[in-house]
Amino acid sequence: MELHDRNSENNSNRKLTVFVDIDGVLNTEDHLRRQKKQTGRTTSRDWCPIAMAHLKLVVEYYNGQIVVTSTWRYDHSLRQLKALFEENGVPGDFVVDVTPSLIYESSGKVNRGDEIRQWIAEHLYSEEIPRYVILDDIDEGLSQFGERFIQCDPQVGFADKAKVKKIAALI
Repeated sequence: MELHDRNSENNSNRKLTVFVDIDGVLNTEDHLRRQKKQTGRTTSRDWCPIAMAHLKLVVEYYNGQIVVTSTWRYDHSLRQLKALFEENGVPGDFVVDVTPSLIYESSGKVNRGDEIRQWIAEHLYSEEIPRYVILDDIDEGLSQFGERFIQCDPQVGFADKAKVKKIAALI
């Protein structure tokens, strides 16, 4: 798949932050079904190769960095998450951070959108118009981000070419 952008010089200088959920985006229901059919079992550590290829294409092409928003960040350190991405075909160096776990720091109701908003405020505040997209299969306060929120169908996740094309149209 080839990506076309409006301003390739701009894309090579400014990072695109990709906020990524894992289950339903990279670890898809279709892929888990294929695993079960082929091997008789499933493993959550083996993510959809098509979704991973699409993610790798986006972060390489748009000078991207990955920030993990998934609940996997509760059970895995950043180093472990980098290794999981590496095992699944995306160099761990692209994974730079995880969003804060506000659920443990707040007495009020918080959602994934609040955690992303805080990460943006702490890390992208110096940019006039920060470059980011959010890949998730569930709208946990994410619709407020408008077209930057790319909702994936958990069946196919980011293996859907239309989602990659949507990023190309946004950037």
